[in-house]
Amino acid sequence: MRKRSELLIAALQIPVDYLMLVVSFVLAYLVREGSGKPFSVLIAGQSYLNFMLVFLPIWLLIFASVGLYKIRSDRGNWIDFGKILAACASGVMVLIVIDFINSTPIFPAKIIPVYGFMFALVLVSLGRILMSLLQKTLSRFGVGVYSVLFVGGGDTAVELKSALKRLKRRYKIVAELPSLARATTDRLQTIQDSHHIDTIMVADSTISDDNIVDVLAFCQANHIGYQFVPSISNLYTSKIITTQIGSVPILELKPTPLEGWGRVLKRLFDVTITTIIAILSLPLQLIIYLIIRFNDPGPAIYLHECYGRSGKKINVYKFRTMKAEYSLGAKFGNRTIEDVLKLLPRAKADEFRSNAKIKDDPRVGKLGRFLRRVSLDELPQLYNVLKGDLSLVGPRPLPESELKLVGGQKNLAKIVTIRPGITGLWQVSGRNELTYSERVKLNIVYIENWSLWLDIKIIIKTIWQAIFERNGI
Repeated sequence: MRKRSELLIAALQIPVDYLMLVVSFVLAYLVREGSGKPFSVLIAGQSYLNFMLVFLPIWLLIFASVGLYKIRSDRGNWIDFGKILAACASGVMVLIVIDFINSTPIFPAKIIPVYGFMFALVLVSLGRILMSLLQKTLSRFGVGVYSVLFVGGGDTAVELKSALKRLKRRYKIVAELPSLARATTDRLQTIQDSHHIDTIMVADSTISDDNIVDVLAFCQANHIGYQFVPSISNLYTSKIITTQIGSVPILELKPTPLEGWGRVLKRLFDVTITTIIAILSLPLQLIIYLIIRFNDPGPAIYLHECYGRSGKKINVYKFRTMKAEYSLGAKFGNRTIEDVLKLLPRAKADEFRSNAKIKDDPRVGKLGRFLRRVSLDELPQLYNVLKGDLSLVGPRPLPESELKLVGGQKNLAKIVTIRPGITGLWQVSGRNELTYSERVKLNIVYIENWSLWLDIKIIIKTIWQAIFERNGI
């Protein structure tokens, strides 16, 4: 059940957005008026304002249509920016169309709706940040925090419980039961009398129909929410679409939004951006190629065999950063990773076997360390993108030697749902501090929650890290 504070925040958001839009178009008028240039059409400020006061509620309907008024317990400051951008652009377009077809001009100057759009984008975003801060402040005093009865055991339950504890401003576990079989009506009533729970959260794979019926009846009678982890959670964690065939409810699993037009859009984005980057960086690529050739014997381009989309084997191109004696493949005496690990100190070899990476890697030369630090070793992968083997953003290309670390073929099937990427979510989420299992989970999160806006954010963050943090991608 929704908390009253959530309903209040959602209700307050509407007049706040309206106020921000009004202020935006008043500022747009004043900025144009203060420019010193005469208006192209003489329209009184009061007439202009009266029209905007009447029209802007229609703009709020656009906000609602893109999901900006969904009631929820978490309010992300930047998650909504893409929707705000789309809604503001749509609102301005509607205004421009009305101004064009209307016999009487709405704006005294054509630049005013452009100013209004820019001000609206900033002020509406600011208003939502302020509402988010308000909600977070209230949560510190327990307002809007869900009291949770947690039910279940096992790995999934431990993971969910850990996530709830990190989200302490939204959830507070006030009582626990090891299984739903223990959730009798009397026991639930005792817990409710003591803790006034808001929701029952179940992570129990041994659920019987009788248990569910009794618990749901209790929840309904006491206005308590019921949330559960489905038994198929080990397959997919999101994109479950509900539908109905006749009177039978059906759940459909969507492993990724990258189907149909989403896949086409991502490919067009990849080819366009990659072509631009490849052309601009071509002189730099030639310089790096020649330096490697003269600095260390062996090929300058290293071919790394990995799994591509649908499990197909692909060769990923990289500037070679490892010393020749530690490099793998046919051009280096068919040396395998196990052959190389025998040449390393035992501690370094064990570190690689655990994490598929080595801190202060002795296999990497000085030039290689520099190229990795600024991510220039990845430049040849641009041609993998143009070939269709890779995407700019996606899961990290997975070599066969790391198959066991991802959990075998079962998890491989998830990761190869889409093309691997040059950069990805885990690379910009603290790559040096993450365990291998955490990296795998972030890859799966990206696959299941892809959007073009997410790709753009990851690319921007990757460039920032490569230039200013210099920890590579």
